[in-house]
Amino acid sequence: MGARCTVEELVSEVARQPEELACYARASLPKAPSGSVFVGAGDSYASALLGFYASRGKCIALDPYTVASDPEVARGVEVIFISVSGRTKSNLLALSRVRRVARKTTAMTAVGRSPLAMGADEVVALPIDYVPRTPGLLSFSLSAMAVLRMVGATGSFDFQKIFERAKADSRRLSLAKGTTYFLGNSLAHAAALYASAKVYELLGARAHAEALEEFSHMELFSLRPSDSVNLFSCFDPGGMARRLSLALSREGYRAATVPVRGRAPLESFFHCVFAAQLWALAEAKRAGLVKPGFLEGAKRLRVSDSMIY
Repeated sequence: MGARCTVEELVSEVARQPEELACYARASLPKAPSGSVFVGAGDSYASALLGFYASRGKCIALDPYTVASDPEVARGVEVIFISVSGRTKSNLLALSRVRRVARKTTAMTAVGRSPLAMGADEVVALPIDYVPRTPGLLSFSLSAMAVLRMVGATGSFDFQKIFERAKADSRRLSLAKGTTYFLGNSLAHAAALYASAKVYELLGARAHAEALEEFSHMELFSLRPSDSVNLFSCFDPGGMARRLSLALSREGYRAATVPVRGRAPLESFFHCVFAAQLWALAEAKRAGLVKPGFLEGAKRLRVSDSMIY
């Protein structure tokens, strides 16, 4: 795919996910000890957050530049770097700075001979061919699965059933002319962060992710009629998503709630991910986009490449 990847090709990639995930769920993966630090940027930061939430706080999640600025956070613990390409500057800098203090370093990557993989003590291989300048779809789902397995998520999961449910539920999501918000709690917060990234990459539109509780304390006060608020209702013990959606709707704002699906937390999380992916691709097709929106901005791509690689 690469720079010539099309929306139609991405739709096919997303459709392969249930089978790919079911296969990878059976793979033998190392366990992340308590106190481990998951490190990632962009989509990989959302994967790292899963390590924090799914481990019930026994592991933490950090941005690689934070780790590079204070390598003492890695003293005596395992540091797991998540990078599909294995060649981003901040990850490599962080790896070089924690190598002497960390108990162990692990690279989770799709490129076995990447600088990150070659410099780490251990490699967790993502079973996908890395192609530059493609939005993280299957690659994100695989890295998320790896993180969840490493912190102890086990069981039998019906990814195909969840995917089919997500097809219908994705139609509930709403794209704004202003800012498209995604809200979620716990694992759904990581899904919200990922969903906002797909709006940026695929549609070139404004988006923002926030924890379900925090929105009412902050972003709510800048909400405009041109905005929309999408709420993931899983991992929501007090029914906050439904209450907020109803309150916003009563005041004339656009709000949409994605229902809880799945028999287990892992299934509920992937239902959110699938819904976000399917919705973003459908919006791209509706807008007449042949390629992901981020490929159209040559100046922005040059800046991005200069900063990340």
